[in-house]
Amino acid sequence: MIQELAADQGGAAADDADALACRAQRGDSDALGRLYDHYYERVIRFTAGRLGDQARAEDVTSETFEAMLRGLGSYRPGTDFAAWLFTIAHRRVGDYFRRLYRRRETTLEDTDVPAAGGPEEAAIAAADRAEVASAFQDLRKDEQEILALRVLAGLSANQVGAVLGKSPGAVRVAQHRALRALRERMEVAS
Repeated sequence: MIQELAADQGGAAADDADALACRAQRGDSDALGRLYDHYYERVIRFTAGRLGDQARAEDVTSETFEAMLRGLGSYRPGTDFAAWLFTIAHRRVGDYFRRLYRRRETTLEDTDVPAAGGPEEAAIAAADRAEVASAFQDLRKDEQEILALRVLAGLSANQVGAVLGKSPGAVRVAQHRALRALRERMEVAS
């Protein structure tokens, strides 16, 4: 069943996630584990992209799955499971920023992603990541959110719309504008 979840853009994949969620609601720990295994990487990419720090992203991802487990009873069968889960992740990221603001912390470290190849390739990759991360952090928060959900989490426009309370068309327009703003900040010709 979980093999069909790979695309998770609709149809059978969404039905399989829904079926696993229903089984998990009934206490099936195998179904819960399959949902976790399938969505963990997408959630951590989303949280790392929004937070800019791998360790903090792991904490927020853990909080996301804890909240998913606690709230599983409120999941409505037939609802897009990925959109439901990323709504939780979106809220946990917001909670993190509220806590950060209250503590007046201001620094976010670069996400540490190993580069393939030799030292030259590693240096170029690190510089490229730093440039993208810097330009991404200069975007408005709503632009960061759209790009993180679409690109890092791999959600469809419909799913992002469900998470943010927007129409799929509004999501696509916002994504286009955010990408244009990112290109301008990186001075990339379109």
